[in-house]
Amino acid sequence: MSCRHPRDKRRLFDDGVGCGACGHIFDPERQRAGRTNRQRGNSIEREVGKALGLTRVGQYGTPTDLGATAEPFAVQVKSGGAFSERQWSWLKAVPAIASQTPLLVITDAPGPGHRRRAVVVLDLADWIALHGPSGVAE
Repeated sequence: MSCRHPRDKRRLFDDGVGCGACGHIFDPERQRAGRTNRQRGNSIEREVGKALGLTRVGQYGTPTDLGATAEPFAVQVKSGGAFSERQWSWLKAVPAIASQTPLLVITDAPGPGHRRRAVVVLDLADWIALHGPSGVAE
């Protein structure tokens, strides 16, 4: 965790550069890893945006990564350790003939008095084949 003090408060300590206000020591390896992870995430957002033909808007601090207000979809792109191999294997196990698109629907069973939630999982390549790069059906 880094401190929130301005950069002008930083000074040199015996064990590295730190904050003069709180004494927090900055770890250059952690800073580099964070910068690399952020750059990789931004690159993936750009790649998905290009594939879908959507404008990238995530750099403005909104919860939406892709899809300007005039576009048909608002997209949040997530990458990394959260990719579900289990769901991917379920999707790839769906038997589909040439005219069908495999689709996985995942639901919960919340019990009486609670609305059931559901999400649809579809391979990005299949989505593009169905809707084209702009997300508008032809």
